[in-house]
Amino acid sequence: MLTEKTLKASIESGSLLPVYIIAGEDIYLKKQALDRIIKAAVEPDDEMNLIKYEYGVNLQEVYDEVNGFPLMADKKCVVFKDFDLEDADKAEFEKFLELAGESYETTVFVIYFGSAESDVIKSAKFKKLVSAVEGAGGAFVKLDYKTPEELVRWLSASAKKQGCTLSPQNARYITEICSLDISVLTRELTKLCTFAGSGEITKEIINKVCVKSVEAEVWDLSKKVLAGDSAGALNLLDELYYMNIEPIVIFYSISSAYVDMYRAFCCKAEGKKPETMGDAFALGKRGFVLSRAAGNLRRFDKKKLDISLDAIVKTERELKSYSGNDRAAIEKLIVRLIYIMKTGEALD
Repeated sequence: MLTEKTLKASIESGSLLPVYIIAGEDIYLKKQALDRIIKAAVEPDDEMNLIKYEYGVNLQEVYDEVNGFPLMADKKCVVFKDFDLEDADKAEFEKFLELAGESYETTVFVIYFGSAESDVIKSAKFKKLVSAVEGAGGAFVKLDYKTPEELVRWLSASAKKQGCTLSPQNARYITEICSLDISVLTRELTKLCTFAGSGEITKEIINKVCVKSVEAEVWDLSKKVLAGDSAGALNLLDELYYMNIEPIVIFYSISSAYVDMYRAFCCKAEGKKPETMGDAFALGKRGFVLSRAAGNLRRFDKKKLDISLDAIVKTERELKSYSGNDRAAIEKLIVRLIYIMKTGEALD
């Protein structure tokens, strides 16, 4: 398996493999990797030797193309985008495996999954595809989101190149409210640098200029609940409903904040630092939420957490019963959670 760095190093060393699979979470990095392979395989503007296909094409046509010779060049590059592993029947999938499992002398064959399809990577068919590609001397290029720490360094360095100052704290804030996707962060940073000129990018500027992700908007509700701000939480709930955010999405954002606090509580009870336990809870690059959750524990003890989680479970049952008013259920949950936090007692 190749990463962004190992792919770049491999190509710069003159090593171009016969077959690549490009997949993962980060759309920007995947496009960058595809462009890098194409640039190494064919000359700029050589449209005759750069052929692109998408799912639905007759695979015999692709087979004939990858086995054909380049026109007035040493190599050609054939790109197949977004083959639907689940939609393809057995015969079509086996034919695709045959395509992926050949070692081509004059063709670089790139199998490209463009969306953030982490579920595809987990499928048994995808694993068979990777095995076929590796058997042909090719490689799977896995391009997931960078870690928050990597993105913080990248944002600060990119801002500096554009003549602005961005502190690590504010860089992290941008990743929290916008996205972990570099394409989104690049767009937002360009706007911020244009607005700030050659000055410092402050949190005030970030709040004024950046477009918050839906996840960040919903997370703000959790923060107001944990701050005991009932009026602010209910006002923000109005805004979220106006934005047509699904009630279950709002509920899971609130509940996840409490689940993360319970995880952080358990870590501390075992004498472990929450920030180091992300992998233990399968949080991946979101392990930073445990550090945030540990900070929220200041106003909680075991009893408050237990009562709060009981209230959350009752609300989940109500939301899934299809017999009540979803908005009323979430409003009641907000009031109950704030009451529990302040008094340590349940509100029936």
